[in-house]
Amino acid sequence: MSAPQEEGSSSTDPHTAQSSLSLNRADLLKRTLRAASSFSLVWLTGQREADAGEEGAPDAAVEVAKESAQPAPVSPPATAPGPLKTAYDYAVPYDGVRVPLENFRGKAVVVCNAKTDDPESLAQIPGLTYLTGKYSKKGLKIWVFTTEQGTFETDEDRVIRIKYYQQYGFGQYPNSLVFDKIDIVGKRADPFYKFLCKTLRNPNKIARITLNFEKFLLDAKGRPVRRYPRRYTAYDMEEDVKAVLAGEPLPPPSPKLIKAWRDAYVEAERSEYAFKKGLNYYEPLGEDQRSLP
Repeated sequence: MSAPQEEGSSSTDPHTAQSSLSLNRADLLKRTLRAASSFSLVWLTGQREADAGEEGAPDAAVEVAKESAQPAPVSPPATAPGPLKTAYDYAVPYDGVRVPLENFRGKAVVVCNAKTDDPESLAQIPGLTYLTGKYSKKGLKIWVFTTEQGTFETDEDRVIRIKYYQQYGFGQYPNSLVFDKIDIVGKRADPFYKFLCKTLRNPNKIARITLNFEKFLLDAKGRPVRRYPRRYTAYDMEEDVKAVLAGEPLPPPSPKLIKAWRDAYVEAERSEYAFKKGLNYYEPLGEDQRSLP
């Protein structure tokens, strides 16, 4: 007969103790396998053989093995950027109607802002006429834009077109065009001119138009590739125009072009034909100011 148990003592079932030990070891094994996932499957094989008699360890190993076998989450593909805009995404006014510039597509395009009463017209417009006559059959287009900003443009759009044709022979539709007047600087600038200036700053690190007769050269896709200052004539642009028409890279900027931009920086500070906010062009008034006299 077995001896009676003392009061306050507890009996422990050997089978229960063994199960508890197995569960504790299984929990420890599971944590260890999670922390060392790179060795988990190799280590698991030996451990399963050593602990084949334990109930909890194989279950923990199987659970970790299943988790390791799950494929890694795949990140969604990055959204591709939309196509960059070109000149042919815009429409501008001509004879009172906004028309797509796509209608006047060329292999090369010269864009110029002009002012009829600016004396520089006498040097600039003949050069544009020259380029039109020599290269329009090869795909050159020339777009001229006048504006009320800066010094006042007194004539109406149709009168300006007549004057350019009579005085300079410029305006042979659809190869050389004088579009209707638009804003080219400030918050009210036409979207087309905002596109030009944002896409290609001048070498003085200024985006906006600073003077009359600044020019842009566009390639066959309508992308601005070079920008020219006020006193750099269309005659001077000829080699660049020929390169774009031929689909060739532009030649390096000439010393004359580099100097012309330096001179333009100084002229923009002094000239009466420079665009100066608050002096010869104005931004829209705020809502709280529109009622003021």
